[in-house]
Amino acid sequence: MARIDPLDLDQLPEPHRSAYETVMAGRTGPRINLHRTVAHSPSVLVAFVAFANELRNGTTLDPKLRELTILTVSHAKGAAYEFGKHANLALSVGVPRAQIDAVEAGIAAGGLGPGDPFDDAGRAVVALARASVDGVRIDDATWAAAAAHLTERELVEVLLHIGMYSMTAHLTEGARIDIEPWFERR
Repeated sequence: MARIDPLDLDQLPEPHRSAYETVMAGRTGPRINLHRTVAHSPSVLVAFVAFANELRNGTTLDPKLRELTILTVSHAKGAAYEFGKHANLALSVGVPRAQIDAVEAGIAAGGLGPGDPFDDAGRAVVALARASVDGVRIDDATWAAAAAHLTERELVEVLLHIGMYSMTAHLTEGARIDIEPWFERR
């Protein structure tokens, strides 16, 4: 049960309501409880959604690697809310279910065996995300493996996703944000 009641986003005060609608342009469907909870701080909600949109749409990082990063962070942080949402997004951008299952099972954290479903870039990004979540600092070997497949810009973008979704995990799990009753994980 949520510790903070989600707000009705139609009740946001101006200018925040208009700003929120602007940053949500093109995103259809019911509003999610994450946004409805962050709405307790209206100006932060607008910046939060704008930043999330920019990470999703304004970066050069391959969407598959983006979603593997987010899934790894969400799993490592125990953030079921974000993991479920991003498992669906991962499927929609072409991440194979076997990779999602591997992250969820935790085998991507280290002991990848003969059934390893990742290519070198995916494996490197998952390892980088896991190392960052587990200890913040990333050892040289893990960094070098990721740097062999990503540009410096993409490395920065992976780190920004790690930070954003670590913060989101702390919010969703700390406030115990409920998964919407209409949500179905595929």
